This record gives sequence, structure tokens and C-alpha cells, in this order.
Amino acid sequence: MWLLLLFALVAYLDLTAAGRSATQPHIVYMLTDNLGYGGVGFLRRDTPGGDTNEIVTPNLDSLADSGVILASFYTYKFCSPSRSSLLSGRHPMHVNVHNDALLKPGFGVPEQMTMIPKKLKELGYATHAVGKWHCGFSTPSRTPKGRGFDSYLGYLFAYNDYLHGFSEQGCENSTVNPAPGVVNFTNPQEDDQRCTTRSINARHLAYYTDLWESGISGEGPAFGINGTGFEEGLFVNRVVGIIESHPIDTPLFVYYAMHLMHSPLCAPKAYLDKFAFITDNEDRRYVSAMTSLLDDVVGDVVTALERSGLWDNTVFVWTSDNGAAIELDTGAKNAWPLKGGYYTDWEGGVRAPALVSGGFLPATQRGRRLDGLIHISDWWPTFVVGLAGGNMTDETAAAAGLPPVDGLDQWGYIVGHVPQSPRTEVYFSPFGYDDPSYRSNTRNISNNDSAIIVAMDDGSRIKLITGMIAESGWEGPKYPNGSRPDSAPQGECGADEEGCWNPWDSIEFCTWPPGCTGGSGCKLGCLFNLSADPTEHNDIASQQPDLASQLHAKLLAFAATLFDPDRGFEDYDGPCRQVEANGGFWGPWLPSAV
Repeated sequence: MWLLLLFALVAYLDLTAAGRSATQPHIVYMLTDNLGYGGVGFLRRDTPGGDTNEIVTPNLDSLADSGVILASFYTYKFCSPSRSSLLSGRHPMHVNVHNDALLKPGFGVPEQMTMIPKKLKELGYATHAVGKWHCGFSTPSRTPKGRGFDSYLGYLFAYNDYLHGFSEQGCENSTVNPAPGVVNFTNPQEDDQRCTTRSINARHLAYYTDLWESGISGEGPAFGINGTGFEEGLFVNRVVGIIESHPIDTPLFVYYAMHLMHSPLCAPKAYLDKFAFITDNEDRRYVSAMTSLLDDVVGDVVTALERSGLWDNTVFVWTSDNGAAIELDTGAKNAWPLKGGYYTDWEGGVRAPALVSGGFLPATQRGRRLDGLIHISDWWPTFVVGLAGGNMTDETAAAAGLPPVDGLDQWGYIVGHVPQSPRTEVYFSPFGYDDPSYRSNTRNISNNDSAIIVAMDDGSRIKLITGMIAESGWEGPKYPNGSRPDSAPQGECGADEEGCWNPWDSIEFCTWPPGCTGGSGCKLGCLFNLSADPTEHNDIASQQPDLASQLHAKLLAFAATLFDPDRGFEDYDGPCRQVEANGGFWGPWLPSAV
């Protein structure tokens, strides 16, 4: 008997010494889209200028105050690579660095890589996903259900229409011309939902529906759901239903990838009315309204967890998938006081707001701010190993010769079992992967935008960023502002350019001459001491050229590990034939390879 107790004690100490949980908590991850550092109250209050009545996030602020703020949480510079990294545990350069061409058969995460939900299911978890997918769906094994989620409701592309579920993708490049999907206009409040004309026009939404549903019995188009309410409302109602019907003694994993704050810019009228005092810029008013709605949605999920008795055993994580979408018309978010925004490796594009809360978090950690480096790929081992008690192995990927998990288990750092983050380096974009096709403004030609952050032995944090980088500037506390009239042409600053900042036109030549990699007269990149200069104002490359060379060598070495297999040719006819077969809804069009 004593030997059994001793063995149990040793096992427990071994588990907790590594920062792992001795029990399996519920895990709820809420991923917000394109919201920047300056878009939430708990971060704004500590910036120059302080709080603003345009950013109202009491629920997130309360979670931050009663939880842990992850002040140095890093992502990729745009959506799909961040999500691919999160769910696969790989650095984006080892899984997917592409955001577009979703109709390539191999887009997103390779089928043989095991995602978080499948690992957690093996450990006894119930797994559910709601919202945006954007990780590939050409085959049934690439959909959320194929990846290990018990149920799913959401859209498969990068974005859709908040009001009807209309997709970003059309069939104009196909020989097939399916009929549009049926929209069920049963929501009596539809007239009280609004979108900016600019953002709708800029997104070129097609009249095919992107809304997919799966469960125990199978999966298919979400017939009868699209058009029945503001989409975020449909999503949060599904999440609340999952929570409230879940048995308390079964570990639960919910991945809620919100539509908010992605474009188009849309909000219910009641939320717009709360910010009627913002009269100088329509986009900023919409963003404020959407942010307020986001905060209420977070509050609804937390309330459901509390009401269902799950909160005390829950780890609740909320983050954005990248920095602020600051482009005019479709973005209008704010990374203040950080530099730049998403689609760049400036801090405003890759440093995202993040917090951890929930009743499972030790009381000793509540109210803390952690400044150690954490990368979005770290959630895979943190959830699977640190919380659920699993292991880091991915046998399927190893058998296929695919890259292993890169992420690091951060649970010990988050709960204070270790004083420092296990992560000492963060890499960002690979050299030469700037694709100008996503921009409406073709004057912005970027080249070799890449970056690395290293935690130095002396405690400082140094960043090297290379290439010609757009969005070289700072939005300011209030952005967009009245210097750009709403009547200006889409994507431009208007007839009067004075005082107007177009992010795509603001290019900084960090590497000069462009493309140089060393030698006399070559400036390898811009170098910043983020510990002293988190807003990237003071380039110290000329003062410390040897340090710039050391970090550049690290970048080159990591670039050599790039995993970017042939994703296949972008298919239009096959997917559009499937749209026709689905009654106007997108869905998988090929058989699974595994």
C-alpha cells in the first residue's frame, strides 16, 4: 500500500514539476480576427494617451485583471499561417506561409499533421469548433471534423458576409456557373444590422454561401442557418449551447474562432448607436461598435461557463490571430502605440493582444503581466502536454517525413512554476514571400520582409527586420481620423493628400541596397532593442553592425528549414461543381488522401 502511495506521489511530483496539470481542465480558446494591440482596454490604459471612450471592453479587462496578460505574444503577420501554426504546433514556416489560393488541393495544413483536437480526443476530451477555419478544406480529412472536432459550425474560407454567409470566393474563373445558395431571411432584425458600403465593395463577396456544419452524424452545408441572424450571434449561441449541455466530468475543448473583427465592417444598429458620438470617421465608429460586440460575446461565453459549473476547472485563453488590420476601408483597426500593422513584421503586425484566465489558473498568478516570449505555435504543447498530460509526438507526421512540432509548453511559465519563458527566439516571415497580389495599391512593392526576435543573455530583447517594409509608421491614439474624408476614393487618401497616411505607401528600406546579404556598403536590416524601444523608433543597426550580422545569420539558417511543398494547381471547376451539388454552398471537392 505504501509503495503504491509512494509511486503515485512520485508521478504527481514529476507531472507538476514540469509545469503540467495534475488533472485535465476544460480548455476554451477564443481567437479574435485582426484586432491589434490598441484595440482593447486592458492594453490601451497603459499606453500614451491612456483609456478612450471609443474602446469599451469591460469583460476582457476583467478577465485580464483576474488572469494573466501575455504582453509578448507573437503570431504570423496574417491569418491562415497563424491558424495553421496554432492548430498544428508548427512554426508557420514549417506548415503554411500562404494566406490565399484556398482552392489549391494542398492549401493549409498537410493532412498527415495532427492537430490539437485529435490529440486531445485521444486523451479523453470532447472537442468542438465554431467560426472561421482557413486551414484548408479540399478533402473531408481537411475539414474541422476530419481534423478531430466532434462538431463544427462556421465558414471554411478566410471571411464571409456577417448577414447572409456569402463567401469571398466566386466561380467566375470556372466553366461551371452554379446557382446562388438559398438565404433564409428569417431574422426580423435584419434592417437593424449595418455594414459600410466601402468594406462590402472592397471584399467582392460572391453569392455562394460559405457556412458548414458537422456533428456526430456527418457534415455538410449549414442549410437553414445562414441569413437567420447576425453571424457572430449564431456562433456564440452555438458555443453557449455546447457549454451548457456538456457534462461537467468530461474534459472539454472549445475552439471559437470569431468572425469579429475581420471585414467587412458590420455591426448591429444597437452597437452603432452606442458610438454615435464618433462623427468624423465612419470606419472608426464601426470598429468601436464591433469591438463592443466582441466584448459582449466574450462575456456571454464566460457567463455560460460559470452558469454551467465549468468555470472553476477551465483554462480560458483569448488572443488575436495577428496584429491590427490597419488598411483603409476594410481594416481600420489600431496597433497603437506599436509600429505598422498586419501583413508586415513590424510589432504592430505580429505582436497580438492575449490573456489567460479561468478558475483553473492559480490564485497566485492572477493580475500578473508576463513579458516572456510566447509564440502562437506554443499552444499545441501547452494544451496537449502541459494541461492534458499528453506527449509531443506526432506519429502520423513523422511517418510521412513532415516537420515535427516546434511549439514549447508554456504552462509552467504561465502558472509560475518556472521564472522565465522557455522561448528565447521568435522567427517570422521567410525571405522572399511577400506577395503583392493581396493589395489593391500596387505601388507598394515589398521585398524580403523577414524578422527575428532574440532574448539576449543580458535580459534585453533584440529584433532584426529586413527588406522593404510597408506600413512604416504609427497610427496614433485615434485612427482612422478626420484627415481622410469618407468621401475619398476607395483605397486612396482623397484629393487633399495633406495629413493623410496611406499605410501601403509608407515603405521603409531596412535592407539597403535592396536584396543585399552582406559585404561593404550593405545594411542588412533595421535593428531594435525592444526592451528599451518597443515601438521601433530607433534603428541601432549602424551602432551594432556585428549584432545585426549575428541575427541575420540566424535568419538565414532558419530560412533554410522552410517547408513549402507543392500545394497543387488552383482548381476552379472541381470546387464549383461541388458548389452546384451542394445547392450553392462551398465544401470539400476531393477524396481524402489519408
